[in-house]
Amino acid sequence: MIDKDIQAVVFDMDGVLFDTERLFIDAWRIVAAKRKIPPERIEKVILASVGLNMNDTKALFLRECGEDVPFDELFEACRICAEEMLEKDGLPMKPGVREILDYLKAAGYRIALASSTSTPRVMSHLERAGITGYFETVIGGDRVEHSKPQPDIYLIACRELGVGPENAVAIEDSPNGIRSAHAAGIHPIMVPDLIAPTPEIEALVDARCESLLEVKALFQEIRPKAGLQETMRILLEGLCNTRDLGGYRTLDGRKIKSKRLIRSGALCDAAGKDLEILCKDYDLKTVVDFRTEAERKLKPDPQMQGVRYVENPILEEETLGITRENEETRDGNAVVKKVISTLHADGMTPLSYMENMYTNLITNSFSRAQYKKFFVLLLEQKEGAVLWHCSAGKDRVGVATILLLSALGVPKEQIIADYVKVNRFVAKDVAVLMHTLTEGMDPSARETRVRMEAMRLLFTVDRAYAESVFAAMEATCGSVDAFLEKEMGLTDEKREALRDNYLEQ
Repeated sequence: MIDKDIQAVVFDMDGVLFDTERLFIDAWRIVAAKRKIPPERIEKVILASVGLNMNDTKALFLRECGEDVPFDELFEACRICAEEMLEKDGLPMKPGVREILDYLKAAGYRIALASSTSTPRVMSHLERAGITGYFETVIGGDRVEHSKPQPDIYLIACRELGVGPENAVAIEDSPNGIRSAHAAGIHPIMVPDLIAPTPEIEALVDARCESLLEVKALFQEIRPKAGLQETMRILLEGLCNTRDLGGYRTLDGRKIKSKRLIRSGALCDAAGKDLEILCKDYDLKTVVDFRTEAERKLKPDPQMQGVRYVENPILEEETLGITRENEETRDGNAVVKKVISTLHADGMTPLSYMENMYTNLITNSFSRAQYKKFFVLLLEQKEGAVLWHCSAGKDRVGVATILLLSALGVPKEQIIADYVKVNRFVAKDVAVLMHTLTEGMDPSARETRVRMEAMRLLFTVDRAYAESVFAAMEATCGSVDAFLEKEMGLTDEKREALRDNYLEQ
């Protein structure tokens, strides 16, 4: 497992930062076809060469295809073919490259690149993409006699960064790269591209992620957070994202009372035992439903005796955003297609799209009024627990929880730690849902990869989304405290009443 003592991150290039491995393999196939080389003679060798440098690739080809294969001539023809494709279509950058590089740089990590590709070609790609400045050192395959799967290239990267391998992470896509990082003693994270990991490779990796954005979310969890309390969920059979906020410390030294404030996703899948736990163990008195009328009709809340149900929709029916929150009310693929279309039309990245959606939850007058009502309900509740939920418990509930914890005086880093934990709690459900929505699609096709990235932005959260909420409050009123007073109606007197109600020494 990756611990919190990570100081450096070393990236592979082809297949991790750029979708160039697929491009170069296509070039190999074109060149082989022109020279009438049987595809069955070369296909397996092409895939096996992923992650190898020039010398090791040549040795592999001659060993597997025979000395009669003119490797040097073929390789040069492939290089020219691949360059022509790059000139025509541009350098295909993987989703999330800039986002993770920006995050790692801002968080103070040392960053390097270790690629089996020659150093001049690596530098050409980095310069073309405009990301050279992120890397303190770049090691190409021409700098080592034997590149991946040997550990040499990663050992050089760590030496030039001045960190021990045990304090570094390698981001790799290929089995050869994973073997290299593991042999060097670095923590390998795999983001599979062309080759799915075998059980042997799975055993070598510290984590497997489906995209660089997922890697970023992982780093947000392992980032050192001195003094922060662990975010814990209530262990329920049918609900994966239900949490008691009790125990969080505030800036004045108090802490949130246990069994008073509960955030959750939809309750429709709760088992009978779950409802019993909420009522008896947590003394649940009020459920606040943030969903629209259409969502409530589709999946109504189970009724619990003695519990008050309050309908408090955060979004108007006709303006319900394209988020994971309304995925269950429509055809999943239709929603994903609409997101992709919107991104293309507006020239937005997935990150900027979601940041904009979160900003709207703060700036939209209807949503603000509904969040203000939420605080009225909290002030009215003198005993027992209040549970608030939407559909997935991440966007509308996420913003409500950010507002509430801010009002109670919980430090910002603790608030964000609570917010991003949703990714861990819903990981299994998201994996099943993504598999369902891409079933029958070619996993290597660009359309499939684009769709999966769109789904990931719908179904998970990112620290940047929470940051956009804080930024919107500050932009609107000058500070978070001023926003809570002006827009949420929390005068000094009401804010102190809220704290007295839900905090203890």
